[in-house]
Amino acid sequence: MIRAATLERILVVLSDFVALSICFVLAFWVQFHSGWIADKFDPSKSFADYAHMGLVLNMGWLVLFTCAGLYRSWLLMSRTHQVLRVLRAVLIGIVLVIAVLFGAEFIGKVMVNEPLNQGYLYGSRFPWIFIYGGFALFLVILFRMLIYRCLRRLLSLGFGANNILVLGATEAGKNIAEALAKTPERGQRVVGFVDERFQVMEHEFANVPVLGKYSDLASLIKKYKVTGIIIAHESSSPQEIMRVLVWVCDQPVHIYLVPELYSVINGQFKANLVYGFELQELFAFTMPLWQVRVKRIIDILFGAFLGLISFPVCVLAAIAIKLEDHGPVFYSQERIGLYGKPFTVYKFRTMRTDAEKFGAQWATKDDPRITKVGKFLRKTRIDELPQILCVLKGDMSMVGPRPERAVFIAKLREEIPFYISRLKMKPGLTGWAQVCHHYDTSTEDVKIKLQYDMYYFENMSLLLDFQILMRTVYVVLTGKGAQ
Repeated sequence: MIRAATLERILVVLSDFVALSICFVLAFWVQFHSGWIADKFDPSKSFADYAHMGLVLNMGWLVLFTCAGLYRSWLLMSRTHQVLRVLRAVLIGIVLVIAVLFGAEFIGKVMVNEPLNQGYLYGSRFPWIFIYGGFALFLVILFRMLIYRCLRRLLSLGFGANNILVLGATEAGKNIAEALAKTPERGQRVVGFVDERFQVMEHEFANVPVLGKYSDLASLIKKYKVTGIIIAHESSSPQEIMRVLVWVCDQPVHIYLVPELYSVINGQFKANLVYGFELQELFAFTMPLWQVRVKRIIDILFGAFLGLISFPVCVLAAIAIKLEDHGPVFYSQERIGLYGKPFTVYKFRTMRTDAEKFGAQWATKDDPRITKVGKFLRKTRIDELPQILCVLKGDMSMVGPRPERAVFIAKLREEIPFYISRLKMKPGLTGWAQVCHHYDTSTEDVKIKLQYDMYYFENMSLLLDFQILMRTVYVVLTGKGAQ
């Protein structure tokens, strides 16, 4: 079934395209055929000659709206907020259209030495831009309001609703479940409660089934296709709330906390209206969807380019490894990726072939298991180059936290609160922690790196990725930051 957010995005994009197309037709008619602007009246103008311009403008608007975040889920936002966001995007669009048209004409006329007293700057198309912009502002908002009215009607009938789990069969959880049941047009449906008292309590609470304990979360999320979790656990102990959060922080869903609990662990609360309630989203993914897609395109293009230019280096590295001890050139390991999905990672072998005969263990400073060639490969990060294959496959990104082995994750999640939250990010070939810190040699190092990883998660952007890539080049060339 199509979920509310997907259905919303499809309908809103179609709505914007239709509204902008009508805007273009109306603006053309007012400019040349209505006679309302006497000095612009020209019935000989044919719309067919300008249709291609309308299509280009429409695509430009859709790209701008995407960059402005107008295709995020707005179902739960106020109409005033929606109108203000559209107003800002349209005004920016008008300025960009004027800048592009005027700039292109100015440069063109200067290059051919023509006078600047005709064309867009002084000609017939200048008023049209503002007519078009005015229609765009009005019709885009109007069409969006109509779409949201229709969408809320569909959601009230149960079509496309998101499934929500509430952690804690408490009074706060009951209020949330009852309120959402009374407002199905929000598109959020509480499918059940999860509570540690599951085995000793009634298996129904607030007319909603109690489905299990916290340890059942992973299977319940998969079974009921859950998209969001609201934590309404009843406790005044920060340690107890932290224990609950550990159960949910690695799940591929939105996680929200009621304000009373957030203030217990953080000391303050900034209201955010979610599902119609004041909730605080935890581990929120901040990178806009358009940047996520651009990031993937960059991964493919940059990964392919890096693979080609580094091929001679890889050949030399393979020869050096083989000549040193005649062992295998590569080694592969299973690592844990996005949302706990395992994948195989490839690296140039930098240790002796019997390096883990006593089991998995971290490398240490001056580790005797590291070969002479391996020491150089690690210092220059050349040993990581085979992971370009993982980037091209989509298991990894160029930038992100380093993927870890399951055996270490199981150990670290017990020792470090929220370590598992790293799994909400696709692992990377390089990352903020890698350019700011050295290889992990202890749990303390992992704790420090987790702080860098969470900084990256909270500030993730294409600009930050670019900064990390540039610093990685510096680390590779100078050896600074590597062991």
